[in-house]
Amino acid sequence: MPLIRKRRAPVADDDEEAPVASTPQSTQRRHRSPPASDHEDEEYTNGGGDATPSDANLDQMVKNMVRLALACEYARIPIRRADIGAKVLGKNPRQFKAVFDEAQLQLRARFGMEMVELPMKEKVTVAQRRAAQKSEKASTTSKAYILTTTLPAKFRLPLTASPPPATTSSTSEAAYTALYTFVIALILLSGGSLPAAKLDRYLKRTNADEHTPVDGFEKTEKLLARMGREGYVIKVRENAGGEEMVEWMVGPRGRVEVGEQGVGGLVRAVYGGGEEGDVADLEKRLQRSLGVVSEQRRAAPAEAPRKRGRPRKETEDEADERLERSEDEDDDDDD
Repeated sequence: MPLIRKRRAPVADDDEEAPVASTPQSTQRRHRSPPASDHEDEEYTNGGGDATPSDANLDQMVKNMVRLALACEYARIPIRRADIGAKVLGKNPRQFKAVFDEAQLQLRARFGMEMVELPMKEKVTVAQRRAAQKSEKASTTSKAYILTTTLPAKFRLPLTASPPPATTSSTSEAAYTALYTFVIALILLSGGSLPAAKLDRYLKRTNADEHTPVDGFEKTEKLLARMGREGYVIKVRENAGGEEMVEWMVGPRGRVEVGEQGVGGLVRAVYGGGEEGDVADLEKRLQRSLGVVSEQRRAAPAEAPRKRGRPRKETEDEADERLERSEDEDDDDDD
């Protein structure tokens, strides 16, 4: 019986059909590649190889910065650059300016506030000034911010510069605001620094030398410690001639939130409203007293540290004389 052999499919036909079948697949792959690159362009848009976040990521970082600013101000905690980098920017530290500027727009438009950088703490003691001179990389900015109002004057109270923090009652908050504004006014009107003994004497005249109406801070010492912790005032200790000298100065938050403008508003509210001549005399005395602080602040960076004694001794003597005259005038008015 003859053998029947099956014919094999021509090899040449398979070879000819293979390229025809593969051509659409390669064409499809070429058509699918552009959407992937488009997606990458949306996520990371740059021209030099550095990745930048998309619009969605930028919006989220802006929201996080606004939340952080409001939360810090509610607790009267400075908004520090390090916290912004860790809690907001994450792996995008180069986006600080873009996120900060957009957050400022949101705060102004929605909340009537903006972030203001706190000034640097002044070098007041001899040791601090010597350390600043030895430091090769002294920082020129504080890298810390607080919220201040941007509302027009007719929509805000004279002494209100920030939203109320976490307190037990509005009455307690009002008492705290009044007390730290009063202490800051005493310091600025005394030439920028006030000995602790004189501050105690002034607090005694207002019946606040031992107890205060602020909830949770009924002791005056504890309240002053809170003012220092929140940056309203600074307690300076310095040894001069073997004797420890304790003074109070205005802190970074106190200079921004109250400052000379707030002190002027307090003085006008208490002593203003008289005759035209009395008001003019009040303005002259107020400008003279606050002008001493401005001149000292401008001259402080150029002043060289002394080997002995306390800085600006002559100015302190003048401030003491002015305080004594003010007390004498108050006593005459009481009589």
